[in-house]
Formats: sequence, structure tokens, C-alpha cells
Amino acid sequence: MTDLEKQASELQAKVEKASSQERIALQPQLDRVVTSLTVQGIPVSKKLRRMNNELKDEALDDMFDNMPV
Repeated sequence: MTDLEKQASELQAKVEKASSQERIALQPQLDRVVTSLTVQGIPVSKKLRRMNNELKDEALDDMFDNMPV
């Protein structure tokens, strides 16, 4: 297991235990790790990809929830 894979695993565990706001704060870091794994040709699990996509959606929803109307 590479350092990047270990980092991805640890980050995944953090996200699973995090509150909603903490999850949103971890999204950019998770996205960087997933992108780095992909660029290096290291397989990314479906669970990790799904988690990253869900966090992106949550962050986007949060951004629009806080917009003044």
C-alpha cells in the first residue's frame, strides 16, 4: 500500500465519522487524493469515488443554501 492509498483510507474513515460540516470541509482534500490516485494509475474504489461525488454534491448544496435570495 502506497502512502497515497494509506492517506485515502484514513481520509475515508474520517469522512465516515464526520459531521455534515466536517464532511464538507474534507471534500477538497478527498478530491485531491482521488485525483492523485487516478493520475498515478492507482485504482480508486467505487466506494471512495461515490463518497467523493456525494461530498461534492453536499458542498454544492451547502453553497446554494447559504446564498441570499
